Amino acid sequence: MSSDATPTAPDPDEGDLEQYVDEQLFSGNMGTLTDHVARKAALGDERRYAILYYLWDREEVARKELAEAVDNPSFDLTHHLGELVDAGLVARVGAPEDQDGRQTFYQITHIGRQEITADVRNITGSHPQY
Repeated sequence: MSSDATPTAPDPDEGDLEQYVDEQLFSGNMGTLTDHVARKAALGDERRYAILYYLWDREEVARKELAEAVDNPSFDLTHHLGELVDAGLVARVGAPEDQDGRQTFYQITHIGRQEITADVRNITGSHPQY
């Protein structure tokens, strides 16, 4: 076999490595490298990760249920939910028709679902459907 295969992408310039990754990996499909790093940073906190996993497992949850699941009065749930929302992993949604409309509900986003599904696949070897 010949070893003169040409690379599919040009080598990045020293000063534009982030731009290179943006163009090669994201191409505007999933945001930018900055967005991706922000999502990973949000998931870098084990409590936020646990909240996202809980939402992955349940789809949509009232804030009150999340507070009960956390079961720690000193835990700043509002802050952590805000970080997940800001990162695009979780969305605030209105209450379902059969629920109390005064409650705030949270739902995992498509990108949040992809993050957890990829981890489940990588850690357990299973291929969960979503």
